[in-house]
Amino acid sequence: MRRIVSVWLPLWPIERLRRAAKNAVPEAACLALVEAGSHGIRITAVNAKAAHEGVRIGQSLADARAALPTLTSRLAEPERDHRALLKLARWCGRYGPSRNLEGADGLWIDVTGVAHLFGGEEHLLQDLCARLSGFKLTVRAALAETPGAAHALARFAPSPALAPEGTIRSHLAPLPVEALRLSPATVLLLRRLGLRRIGDLFSLPRAALKRRFRSAEAADAVLRRLDQALGLASEPLAPLIEPPALIVQRAFAEPLISSAPIEQETVRLTEELCAGLKARDLGVRHLVLSLYRADGTVAEASAGLSFASRTPAHLMDLLREKLAAIDAGFGIDALALAALRVETCSAKQNALTPGAASPAGMSALIDRLSNRLGKERVVRIEPRASHIPERAQVGIPALDHPDRSIGKAALAPRALPQRPAFLLPHPEPIGVTAEVPEGPPARVTWRRVERRIVRAQGPERIAPEWWREVAGKQSRTRDYYRIEDEGGATYWVFREGFYRGGEDAPAWFLHGLFG
Repeated sequence: MRRIVSVWLPLWPIERLRRAAKNAVPEAACLALVEAGSHGIRITAVNAKAAHEGVRIGQSLADARAALPTLTSRLAEPERDHRALLKLARWCGRYGPSRNLEGADGLWIDVTGVAHLFGGEEHLLQDLCARLSGFKLTVRAALAETPGAAHALARFAPSPALAPEGTIRSHLAPLPVEALRLSPATVLLLRRLGLRRIGDLFSLPRAALKRRFRSAEAADAVLRRLDQALGLASEPLAPLIEPPALIVQRAFAEPLISSAPIEQETVRLTEELCAGLKARDLGVRHLVLSLYRADGTVAEASAGLSFASRTPAHLMDLLREKLAAIDAGFGIDALALAALRVETCSAKQNALTPGAASPAGMSALIDRLSNRLGKERVVRIEPRASHIPERAQVGIPALDHPDRSIGKAALAPRALPQRPAFLLPHPEPIGVTAEVPEGPPARVTWRRVERRIVRAQGPERIAPEWWREVAGKQSRTRDYYRIEDEGGATYWVFREGFYRGGEDAPAWFLHGLFG
């Protein structure tokens, strides 16, 4: 059974502003946040004193000042409010990996299977509310089986509200119909029909309810919201980030400040994660360690792996360097280690020859270099379906899977002339003197050094890929030669184009060096 927590922060814009700038919200003055719209300047949020004086959200600023001349106003900052709420939602990952925003002043957390880590659902709710209250936030929270029920209880029931499994109907029945997330017009019509409480809808025949609405859409909206709240209809939730395949976490009564205990707890989490992966015959390719600070911020250390692994020592080696760069701030009071991407671990043949390179050792080296230098700086070469030499291969990050779709089909094995061990990133122009116009070079000038050629092999003709260049300038046919100079150095050069009337003169390029 799914368990959802809904968190409502009714004074979020005001309190977010107070946290950002302490003197921005004076306690003794009436303050309203305003926003310009098509119907003039409207109030979007008020502080407690302004609300006590009767200033309402949605009221025009002119009407509010006519009734309360001492009202001060400040421009609302919805984008900053949204970004700050996103940070708070990420911090709430300590209570469950699946969570997201709910409107402009709330969020939801899926705590299914997590409550036991906090001593039960009641203690989880108390811990959540206590921590948010410690951040000087006004908070209302509820936990129920469905998102709709949790949303309704958080906003219309005493907080914190807990609806044990199987008790949704009894908890929703006394709440007003506004709790079903209906439009104001639909709520007004329900009240005119004498349906003021959600419980009034339970015994009313659905056909009779539909007949009382002029619009079939409004009637369907009431029944859909009621079914979603009761769990009779599904309500998909889109999480802020993709939930991990496996996660282990630990909370601490006293925050961890020094690096030694943080590393020790990370080692324990790594061992616990690897045990869970082994039980499922899985290995991790991407893992993230989240460190939840006591001040409401989150630090993360991530690591990628070239091959799936469930070896605690190797995973810890990748995380240890990242941990050294993390500032504990006022202390770390929770840790969570998540396996974001996993794969089945398959058995691998050990080396038969003594002293042969171990694939596992090479994988560990790739992992360490990639996580230390950056994913994009450690690459491997993959073939691509193209007969143009510089397009026949592509470098991809070593931590990524080989992209088998690059060539659109499996590359068929074919016999090719010998290719150079070193291919230049881009063909470099050279000066060439040939005995005959379309023959091999006799002398080559490359990087201002002239070389006399004593041997030549070729040509190997490579036609352009015209289908790639239909809309642009067409490339020309290449004739490749393998040439050797007096010192024994061997080069791979090509002539682009032919000596024909009406065409541009051919150009020579050096493309690679043989060992």
